[in-house]
Amino acid sequence: MTKTVLITGGAGGIGREFCKLFNADAYRIVVFSLLQDELDALGKQLKNQRANVDYRPVQMDLSQPGAAEEIVQWLEQEGLELDVLINNVGFGMMGEHVEQDSQTLERMLTLNNILLSKLCMLVGAKMKARGAGKIMNIGSLAGFCPMPFFAAYSASKAFVINLSASLQEELKPYGVQVTCFCPSTTKTAFLDTAEGKHKSSGGIREFVSAQIATPEDVAKAGYKALNNGKRYALPSLALTLQSIWIRMMPLRTMASFVYKKSVKEMKI
Repeated sequence: MTKTVLITGGAGGIGREFCKLFNADAYRIVVFSLLQDELDALGKQLKNQRANVDYRPVQMDLSQPGAAEEIVQWLEQEGLELDVLINNVGFGMMGEHVEQDSQTLERMLTLNNILLSKLCMLVGAKMKARGAGKIMNIGSLAGFCPMPFFAAYSASKAFVINLSASLQEELKPYGVQVTCFCPSTTKTAFLDTAEGKHKSSGGIREFVSAQIATPEDVAKAGYKALNNGKRYALPSLALTLQSIWIRMMPLRTMASFVYKKSVKEMKI
């Protein structure tokens, strides 16, 4: 039988590359994403890659209340059971926390945390009952570290890392795998979306841009981690070692380090 993967925010960036990898392995591809033109473009790419692709695009603003329930209801109406769930959608906000727009902040936390948590709960319950399934939550290297001028985003990814580790223990006895994949900065529209007008935004952008990977390479590493049953993974050995070093440092030390580096990069 054809396996089914659902990827939130899968029409662009890392999500799009995940779609290509699952398509190459003959999965049914379900994508919920915001922009219809990106969904259409992805459909053409997947069709060119595999002529008989089963692609189910759904345009939706996933930051709206009840989005997780709507997704699960749609799956039930379509008669689809998920073999894999990729919680990929999300964005960041750079700059001083007190300078942020409150509505944008709420939307970010809804996507990065609330939607992800609810999908893990609702889809995870179905996988538990069935005794099989895989969930991948996209975290970030930033989730291991307090980050002044990227405060709420790094905190939101710390939430993802901790939730994923807990869910892996809860669901493992029922045959359900939970993987948290934590990339660093990736060459997508993420940085442009995250950057704000305050000068502190430019400083943290320069700091996190020291290492930038391609979405193709990041997705390949994530796909490999998922298929190898990893509890959590980073895209490279260098980033894995970096994450270990970060976790060994006191929170105050890391926060001060990021602050000083970001201030140094500010364009005043």
